[in-house]
Order: sequence, then C-alpha cells, then structure tokens
Amino acid sequence: MNRRSLPLWFWMTFFIILPLALIIFFAFFEKTTEGVVFSTKFITTAIRNPDYMRTMWYSIWIALLSTVACLVLGYPLAMILSTVKIKLRNFMLILFILPMWMNFLIRTYALMAILEDNGTINSMLKFIGLPTIRILGTDWAIIIGMVYNFLPFMVFPIYTIMLKIDKGIIEAAQDLGANSLTVFSKVILPLSIPGIISGVMMVFMPAVTTFIIPQLLNNKSWTIGTLIEMQFKGDAYNPNLGSAISLILMVLIVIGMSILNKFDHEHEAGGIL
Repeated sequence: MNRRSLPLWFWMTFFIILPLALIIFFAFFEKTTEGVVFSTKFITTAIRNPDYMRTMWYSIWIALLSTVACLVLGYPLAMILSTVKIKLRNFMLILFILPMWMNFLIRTYALMAILEDNGTINSMLKFIGLPTIRILGTDWAIIIGMVYNFLPFMVFPIYTIMLKIDKGIIEAAQDLGANSLTVFSKVILPLSIPGIISGVMMVFMPAVTTFIIPQLLNNKSWTIGTLIEMQFKGDAYNPNLGSAISLILMVLIVIGMSILNKFDHEHEAGGIL
C-alpha cells in the first residue's frame, strides 16, 4: 500500500466501509439471551411487510418524478450556462450557488412559507383574482422541495460536460447542413449523456432517502427515509429492522446505478450516434 494512499484508505474505512459493515451486522445479527446470533428475520420482516414495501416503492416513485423534473429544468439551464459569455456565466453561477450556502433545513423552511395556504404563491393568486391552490401537505410539495434542493446536483455535472464539448464538432455539423435540432439530437445530446447519468445519480440517491423534506412539506405521507429514521429513535427504536430496510434500499440503488453505468459504458463505446 502506497503511503500517499493512506489518507484515502483511512477516510474510506471510517466513513464508508465501517458504517456499511455496521448496517450489515445489525441487519443480519440479533442480540438474544444466548448471545449474538445470525438471523434473517429482520430482512424477511422488511420484505414481507406490505406497508414497508409500499412505502419503499412510493419513495422510489417520488424520487423518480423529482429526478425527471430536475433533468427537464436543469438540462436547458446547463446549456445556457455553457454558451453565455464568461462574465455573465460567472454571475449566473454565483446566483445559482448562493442558496446552497444556506443550511438545507433553513431552505426547506423558507419553501414552506412560499407553499403554505397563506404563503407567497397563494397571496399572488389572490392579488390577481385567481382561486388559491393547496400545495403544502401534498405530494407535489415534496417534489417541489426536492427539485428546489437538489436541482444544482443535476445542473453542474451536465454543465461541466457541455463545457468540454469541442465547439469544432458543432461547427462541422452546421457546415454539413445540420439544423439546430439535428445538431442537438445528434451531437450535443449524445456527448452530454455522461453528465446526465451523473446528474441523475446525484439527484436520485439523496431524493429517495431524504426524510426532512417529506416531514416538513407533507407529513401525511411516509417515505422510506422517514421509516428508517423512526427505527433509530423514539418508541419504535429497532436498529436491526432499520438496518435491514436500509440494506434493501441500498441494494436497489446499487442495481439502478449498475444499470446506468452499463448504459454509460455502452454509450462511450458507441460514440456519437
């Protein structure tokens, strides 16, 4: 082992390997009167409980919708950022990053003030004579909260990839008679797929596990993050079951990431369509 890699191994051991090992240990081992014994009952309980599985698929569905919304909003924004002049680009980046300097919880509380029944949106609707709408306490509130908090994680990977696209390729396509739509679909989009895949993973993973946003914006709907959190505190304290649910969720996320990585590798092998 190289001495230079020791800090990396130290960091990985204490912040990745050890926490993962603890989750696996609590998921498969139970403390009884006979000592610590191997058991699969917590995994079985998590899989066979219809409420847990319903909550998990609900969380995945909400996370997918939020990820798609971030992609739809973030891709055009990344294109704009990559094409404007440097001075304007830097100014736009500062405006975009500025909210991220604020605490995640404070940003979500601020969003509550906008979405509540007497909040900013409904006040504006009343002012122009339109009926008010109920957002806070619905699934839409969760999706809006996730998009608001996680949109930068979609924009920056795509923006970084687009900056690296050789402008000569785009000019060559235009010289050959390709219109704007053809240039986008045949050149820009294929070359930006690695950024899209990175952005999707960076948004989906925190979106599917978060519990603060659902608790604040719609505490009527349980997500898998809320369910796991409850197993580690309060009257429902059961770290074994919480670890089992976490492990199942991690397996599903790893499967999804593997599929995306395979798609990314196939795209790199195929080149521009």
